[in-house]
Amino acid sequence: MKKINCILLVDDSISTNFYNRKLIEVCGVANQVHEVHNGLEALDYLKKRGNFKSSSKNKYPRPNLIFLDINMPKMDGFEFLHEYEKLNENQKSDILIAFLTTSNWEKDKIKAFENDNLIYDFIEKPLQKETLLSIYNYYISEPKYAEYCVE
Repeated sequence: MKKINCILLVDDSISTNFYNRKLIEVCGVANQVHEVHNGLEALDYLKKRGNFKSSSKNKYPRPNLIFLDINMPKMDGFEFLHEYEKLNENQKSDILIAFLTTSNWEKDKIKAFENDNLIYDFIEKPLQKETLLSIYNYYISEPKYAEYCVE
């Protein structure tokens, strides 16, 4: 079975990250799952700086899929997207981003899809198995992403 190599969970809720990690593991759709607690940490992860600077290339692999919360301390999801756009293409070329949030505000949905070149989906928490599998199936079947999947 093909798998997404790495999923990054960006959420300040430890229990949400725990639940999402377990769901991803049970579904068997990813080789690795990493988590950070705000947008600043996510940028550090992508740029391999701070706590994510490592001599091992595989310790913090570039994520293929990011589940991004909106409301977080230090840097929220929208602020993260603003900084993410500034990254070079090597740092973001094969990454699919889905907002995973408790926000059901229409203004957040509209703002999210103003970034439709960056955002694949807007999902209300909790992450459901069907939603995860739908995103997984899209990722492994979409030619621009499928090449990054592993057996």
